Amino acid sequence: MHDTKRRMIRLSAISLSGSLLFCLAFGATAAQAQSETGDEAISNEIIVTAQKREERLKDVPVPLTAVSGDALLEQNQTKAQDFFASVPGVNLQFQNNRAQLAIRGITTSPVTGNPVVGFTIDGVPYGSSTGQGGLYGAAPDIDPSELARIEVLRGPQGTLYGASSMGGLVKYVTIAPDLSEFGGSIGGGVNMIRGGGQSLGYNVRGAINVPLGENVAVRASAYTRKEPGYIDNVRTGENDVNSSRVTGGRLTALWEPSDMFSLTLGAMYQVRDIYGSSNVDTRTGSFYQQTDQIGSGRSKSDMQMYRAEINADLGGVDLTSITSFSRSTNYDNQDFTASPLTIFLFPAIFPPTIPEFGNVLLQTYDVDKVSHETRLTGAFGDNIDWIVGGFYTHEKGNYTIDTFAINPDNGDVYGVPVVWRDNIKYQEYAAFANLTARLSDQFDIQFGGRFSENDQEMTHREWFQGAPYPADPFYSTTSPEAHGSSFTYQITPRFKPTPDHMIYGRLATGYRPGGPNAGCSEDPAEPVPCQFKPDKTVNYEIGAKGDLLDRALSYDVSLFNIDWTDIQITQVSSLGTFTFNSNAGKARSRGFEIALEARPVDGLSVKAWWAYVDATLRESFASGAVYAAEGDRLPFSSKNSGRFSFDYEAPVSDGDITASFGASATYVGERKGEFVPSLADAPLRASYPGYVQFDIHSGLDFDSWNLNVFVQNLTNKHGVIGGGFYNQSTFNANWFNYAQPRTVGLNLGYDF
Repeated sequence: MHDTKRRMIRLSAISLSGSLLFCLAFGATAAQAQSETGDEAISNEIIVTAQKREERLKDVPVPLTAVSGDALLEQNQTKAQDFFASVPGVNLQFQNNRAQLAIRGITTSPVTGNPVVGFTIDGVPYGSSTGQGGLYGAAPDIDPSELARIEVLRGPQGTLYGASSMGGLVKYVTIAPDLSEFGGSIGGGVNMIRGGGQSLGYNVRGAINVPLGENVAVRASAYTRKEPGYIDNVRTGENDVNSSRVTGGRLTALWEPSDMFSLTLGAMYQVRDIYGSSNVDTRTGSFYQQTDQIGSGRSKSDMQMYRAEINADLGGVDLTSITSFSRSTNYDNQDFTASPLTIFLFPAIFPPTIPEFGNVLLQTYDVDKVSHETRLTGAFGDNIDWIVGGFYTHEKGNYTIDTFAINPDNGDVYGVPVVWRDNIKYQEYAAFANLTARLSDQFDIQFGGRFSENDQEMTHREWFQGAPYPADPFYSTTSPEAHGSSFTYQITPRFKPTPDHMIYGRLATGYRPGGPNAGCSEDPAEPVPCQFKPDKTVNYEIGAKGDLLDRALSYDVSLFNIDWTDIQITQVSSLGTFTFNSNAGKARSRGFEIALEARPVDGLSVKAWWAYVDATLRESFASGAVYAAEGDRLPFSSKNSGRFSFDYEAPVSDGDITASFGASATYVGERKGEFVPSLADAPLRASYPGYVQFDIHSGLDFDSWNLNVFVQNLTNKHGVIGGGFYNQSTFNANWFNYAQPRTVGLNLGYDF
């Protein structure tokens, strides 16, 4: 049973692929394979919950990618950046040791304004709705052994998912307890990264499912993984500084006393420790060396989440209620030496006998979050389905900055010229509804709307050394507030000419809330608005999904145009003492995504996709901290990107052993870095060259054992994934982050 299930998961991982000409070339052979293998060859029958109800992937009128946790493990895609780099329309930028996403180009900077991509874990919103609350929209880094699947929804999802999903949404769905069968798994593996010296990475994981009678089951799991470092710091003399460790666990209990009611209680904990940054200083002439200051580079995040979910059949109406509490604590130590603060302020406030300064910036950003959603799902007769619900969240965030002026030779601290403390409360209420009217067996139309209202309160305190030591620092405190509301909507007609083909249109909107500005001031010498406004996206899209040649070929095509207004940007106060957020300009992202899959012979799946995203500004802005001209490319988005892959498996040794082999080539096109501060800096805006990364993997399944061997980045391509001038506001044009070098390893697992 385990072998059959594992084969089905592999075939259903990422229902995307190919070029149409390629698929047609294999048409006759694929149709023959389909008739021989039956439904087991159909990869797009995977069930997803993108619209908060279970549907087949090919029936969802939303551009969507889904991949199983098992498929991620087979290819050793254990970190967020491993997976998201291979999703159509999604670009990854690595910042502060975290994976930041831009979906269809909707971003101006990871640290400007509030998050633009939403994340949920089992229906629970992850992270803060505000930039001050931290994470800046960074992707969760959950071990794939605990994931049933990841779903990536491209384009605005504001109607069903609310704030911060204006670019798209990522859903993590974990493995649920099983009432019927005792079982579990254990596994582990090792890997070696080129440039990592003699150190090995390793991972260990285990899970167990225990039914307790007929109505109760408990699932528990734990994992740890250690990634070896491969970058040497030539300033400090330390080798392999960017090693990391992730450790976590999950406990879930399911009580299902009848078919009419179930209660799920879950707890998740994870700690992620990064021992040094992955910055590379190109002036060293090596892809494996950096010059980060003593005491910088370390980061740590600690996440815990608790969830209670009730599902009940109320007699024609289904109720779902999810209540959660999460806590996330984080800190980063960044090398800020190249910033204007170091160049201009430090020499003015410290004795002239100090010849050189370093600057290490300590950031902490913590958030406690309570959220609740209740929704009802039902139908009016046979032709109308509906969902109505309400949502509430309350967040308390703390954001701190300590700027340490240090001796770059030994790390001694001269002083702390800037101390910044923000405490923010965010509260949001929302009501939403979605209705699907079936006008015929072939045609239906969805209507949806959501009204959201939020209130925000901030207490800001700042100590600024504006005069030479030992003078006392200037102290200021403000208590700005912000209030906002938004209405988002979607209209989605869907036409099915046959059961195997769907054509849809989609008009959908999204937004992210505005917020208060820490330096709120009505002083004419340095005016700062007390709040900035929400910004909004409107998506116009047509798409088609379906199967050809007796379900042997699959396709998924979409064309889109996204208009983005009131873009949140960063400005500098008139005296140049701090930054704040405001709104400016318009942008547009338009393009297409095509993904197809062919199964030309029994056991072979060939997949490929291509995405074209033209994301540019439609109005210029020069805010005092960010300059951009009309027509400039939005940061981090590839105009062209694509992926080609194949997976083949076949029984050997009279069917007792199944062997598999797969390979992929992922193309990431040229991208631009963050916008720069001024017109004079425009030539320094970073450009990230395009690159192709090759990965291969193979495996054996025998009895309840599985063995997988993999090579990631086979040709050791140094693809740029972050850095350059003004990245993280460091102004250092020589620091970049590169794709992880060639990594070789194996994983061994046992199911029981």
